[in-house]
Amino acid sequence: MTDQKHWSIATALEQINSCGFECQGGPLTNNAAYRWLIDAAKAGPEFWPGQGVYFEVTAEAAGEKMSRWVHYYIVGCRLDSSSEKRFWVYDLSNDPPRPYHYGTVQHRWVSGELLSLTDKP
Repeated sequence: MTDQKHWSIATALEQINSCGFECQGGPLTNNAAYRWLIDAAKAGPEFWPGQGVYFEVTAEAAGEKMSRWVHYYIVGCRLDSSSEKRFWVYDLSNDPPRPYHYGTVQHRWVSGELLSLTDKP
């Protein structure tokens, strides 16, 4: 078991598959319901509302550029697209997540490629 603080769909599935679980019909990876669950998870967002992630924030002061990875919560996600592909974008807040999230959103429409599960990617 790992002591990972944050998970994504990909890292969670990787960890489960590495355990080699068995069910009535043999390895879990042969189970039809488990394979359906894997395919459904891959079609959805990588990160889920309420999940903690890190996002690199940059600023410039006195001509000096500074950056830092800051912890946020996913408070919204939606599917977006370009002319080449579809991708998920997220809204981030440092307010604790609650139903309907009435807190402040600090960053909107952040691509999943810019998010990290750790503060030292």
